[in-house]
Amino acid sequence: RLSHRLSLFIFYWGAKYPPKADEVRFEEPMRAVVITRPRRKAFRIYYNQAVPDGVSNLHLVNWYDAENLGLQKVPLLPNAATVYSNFKGRVFRVPVFHSPPWFWVNYENDSTNSTILDDYIDADNDFTDFTEVNVTGGRDNCLLNLLAEHMNFQFVYIEAPGRTQGALRGDDDGEENETFTGGIGLLQNGLADFLLGDVSLSWERRKAVEFSFFTLADSGAFATHAPRRLNEAFAIIRPFKRDVWPYLLLTIILSGPVFYAIIAIPYKWNLPCQQRVIKQQQMRKQQQQEGDIELGNDLTFHMAYIKEITGDNEMTRRLLRQQQQKQQFKINEHNEHRARELATAEIPDNLFDKCIWFTVQLFLKQSCKELYHGYRAKFLMIVYWIAATYVLADVYSAQLTSQFARPPHEAPINTLQRLQAAMLHDGYQLFVEKESSSLEMLENGTEIFRQLYALMKKQNPDMEGYLIDSVESGILLIADGLENKAVLGGRETLYFNIQQFGSKTFQLSHKLYTRYSAVAVQIGCPFLDSLNDVIIHLFEGGILDKMTNAEYATQSRMLGKEYNHRHPTTKDESHDNKEPSPPSDDNRNTNGVTNAVGKGDESTGEAAKMQDTQIIQPLNLRMLQGAFIVLLCGYATAIGILVLELVCHRLNTNLL
Repeated sequence: RLSHRLSLFIFYWGAKYPPKADEVRFEEPMRAVVITRPRRKAFRIYYNQAVPDGVSNLHLVNWYDAENLGLQKVPLLPNAATVYSNFKGRVFRVPVFHSPPWFWVNYENDSTNSTILDDYIDADNDFTDFTEVNVTGGRDNCLLNLLAEHMNFQFVYIEAPGRTQGALRGDDDGEENETFTGGIGLLQNGLADFLLGDVSLSWERRKAVEFSFFTLADSGAFATHAPRRLNEAFAIIRPFKRDVWPYLLLTIILSGPVFYAIIAIPYKWNLPCQQRVIKQQQMRKQQQQEGDIELGNDLTFHMAYIKEITGDNEMTRRLLRQQQQKQQFKINEHNEHRARELATAEIPDNLFDKCIWFTVQLFLKQSCKELYHGYRAKFLMIVYWIAATYVLADVYSAQLTSQFARPPHEAPINTLQRLQAAMLHDGYQLFVEKESSSLEMLENGTEIFRQLYALMKKQNPDMEGYLIDSVESGILLIADGLENKAVLGGRETLYFNIQQFGSKTFQLSHKLYTRYSAVAVQIGCPFLDSLNDVIIHLFEGGILDKMTNAEYATQSRMLGKEYNHRHPTTKDESHDNKEPSPPSDDNRNTNGVTNAVGKGDESTGEAAKMQDTQIIQPLNLRMLQGAFIVLLCGYATAIGILVLELVCHRLNTNLL
C-alpha cells in the first residue's frame, strides 16, 4: 500500500556505506532513497530504481560535497522514462488464459483443471513455481512482442489463476474485501508484471492495479441467435399489422348495414310525403268537379256561359257528357299511376341480406350485380370498390407475395429492454464470463442492469449456472440452438468468436455502454510512463487497429481453409471460381448494427448486399399452409352451422 509512482521514501543512513542487500531490501515498485554520510559536509544518494533490471539493489546515483561544487548533477534522481526506456533483457511474467482473439492459449495439461491463486503461495508466503503455458497467437500476443522488441525485454507466459481476469474475493460472511483473484490477483500480490487481453477498466480494479493508456476502445454488447423464420402458417395475416386488422374487419362488417341504410332511408322518407301529395291532388280534383270550370286536353270550358249562349240543346248536353267522360278517364289514369308509384315505393324483399352479400362479394373481388340505381348507392359502391381494389387486392397481395418470396423473421433482440422482455416472456437465459468486467457491470449497475442481474440469478438459484468460463464457451451454447440463450461481453470479443460459426447464425446487439481495455500493471509501476509513451505512439500511428484487423484477417483465412476442407470443389468449379471463399462473414456487424470501431455504414451496406444476394425460393405447400388452414376452418364452420340447423329443424318438428 506504500508503493506508488508519486511516493518517494527518503532514509538518512548515518553510516559511511549503505545497508547490504541481505539486511535491507526495497522491492520494486517501492521508490526509496538512502542518504549516507561518508565524511563531514559530504553526502551520497543511493536509489533502488537506478537500473531497469528489477533487482531493486541500491545504486549510487548522486552525491553532495559542500567543499567542492556542491551537488554533482541535477536532477537529484534519474528520470524513470530514461531508466526504463531499455530493459536490457529483463524477463517479465505475464499471466494469460485462453480468450480469443486476444490470446490463443494451448494448455498442455487438462484444460478443465485450472490453478487458483493460493496454489502460487505456500504457507510460508513464498512463491512457488509458476505453470507456463504455450500461446499460439492473438492480437495482444502481437502487441506484447512489439513492446518487447521496442523496449528490449523478454517475457514468459504463466497460467492465470482460475483462467480468469479476476474478481473481488468474498469473505466467509459473504462480504467482499479488497483482494482480487485471477490475473489481477497476481499483479496485486506482486507475482506478475503485466496483464493483457480484454482487461477493462473499473473503479474496483483501479484500487488494486494501475492501467496504461487504453489499447482498445470497445463497447458492451450481447449476442443471441439470429432471428428465426416466423411460422408460415400465419403468413396470410402478416401483410397488415395487428392494429390494422381490427379496423379492417370492422369496416367490412359495417359496410353491409351502411349500404342497406343508404338504400332504405329514402323509402322511409318518401312514402309519407307521396301519400300526402296524392290526398291533396284528390281534393283538388273533387273541387274542380264541383266547380264551374272544367279542364280538357287543350281547352278550358265555362259550362254556364255555353248554356246561356246555346241554350239547353242536344249538342250542349253531348259536349258536357264527353267532357265528363274525359275528366273521369284522366282521374282514373292518374289514380292508377299513383298506385303504381306507391307499389314501387315499398322496400324490396330481403334487401338487408342482399346488401350484406353484395359487400362481401365486392371486397372479395367477386363478380356481383348492381343492387340499386340511386346516385347515393352508386357513389358508395365506387368508394367500396376503390377500397377493395387498392387496399385489399393490390396492397395485401403485393405484401403477401413479397413475404412469400422473402419469408419474414422474428424481431431481433438488440436492446436491453428487448432482452429483458425475452427473459420474462420467452424463457431466454443470460450468461456472462466469470470474474469479468461484464459481470461487474451487472452486479454494480443500476436500473436495467440490476433487473437483468436479478433475472439471471433466478435461472439457477442453487448454483451460479449463469457463469461461463469464457465468451467462446457462451457462443458454443448459442450455436447449439437447443434453448434461447444470450451472452454478455465485449463487442469485439463477441464478434470475433461468432466468426467461427458464421455471422448469419448470431445476432449482435447495439452498443450498451462504452468500455476501455488497457494493460494492467502493479500499483506504483515505475515504467508505466515509458509503457504509455510506446502505446500512445502505436495508437496514434494506427498500428493497434492494424494488428486488430490482421487478427480478423487471419481468422478469416483459417475459416476459409476449414470451409474448403469441408466442402471440396471440383475442377470445373475451381475453374469458374479460382478463390473459393467461406460463407459471407465479412460483415463485422451482423444484421446492420454499428460496430465498435465505427464501421457502421460499411457493415450496413455489406449486410444489405448480402441480403440482396439471397436466392428467392419458389412457393411450396409449407408457405401456403395458412390458406389451407383458413379453408379447413371455413369447412368446419359450415359443417357446424349445418348440424346446428338440422338440430333446430328437428326440435321445431317435434314441437309441432
